[in-house]
Amino acid sequence: MRKLKEATIRNFSAFLIMALLLSPQIASSDERPSVMFMIAEQNIGQEIVVYWWGLFSSKLDIKAQRFDLSIGETILKEEFLNEGFDVIDISNVSDKITVSEAYKVSDLTRAVAIEIGKDVGADVVIKGKVLAKRGPTNTDSNVGTYMADITATAFQVKDGLVLGSGRANGVSRHISEVTGGSLAIEKASQKLARKMIEQINRKIGQ
Repeated sequence: MRKLKEATIRNFSAFLIMALLLSPQIASSDERPSVMFMIAEQNIGQEIVVYWWGLFSSKLDIKAQRFDLSIGETILKEEFLNEGFDVIDISNVSDKITVSEAYKVSDLTRAVAIEIGKDVGADVVIKGKVLAKRGPTNTDSNVGTYMADITATAFQVKDGLVLGSGRANGVSRHISEVTGGSLAIEKASQKLARKMIEQINRKIGQ
């Protein structure tokens, strides 16, 4: 009986080892990188694209300034925080960031985004864009349809390696244009966050 018990334990241990070796490697919370988000956004009612790095200037002292993040960026941050990622709060590191006038544009290059990520000590930079618009209108109803599209790419700061990328969309119905656009952006951002979290976990777990 004792030999049978020992054999069973050995077989079970071997099974566990094989299962761990063959299963997809997912990064633990301790291994997950610090992430900086750079998401430009244009919601319904906004005439221009909004992005936090446009507020920076080498000529201004903006230490401890509070930044109103876009809805999409806020949702992405929440989703990544819920998964245990270390998300960088721009308002806490604003004294480390300098953005020249030439780079205060919504569509930054990968190289510039990575340089800003280095300034704040980020391991990963996720940059992208989200746009909300009004959908088909039913003239017999006060409730409108609103759609949002978001795209983003995650870069590893140390070598520029792409860790993940994707796009997602969201649809909402609401009597208010602004609220409807915001809800659509929220849904799209949640979808994209789930995709990118899975991609990044698998990449850094390799």
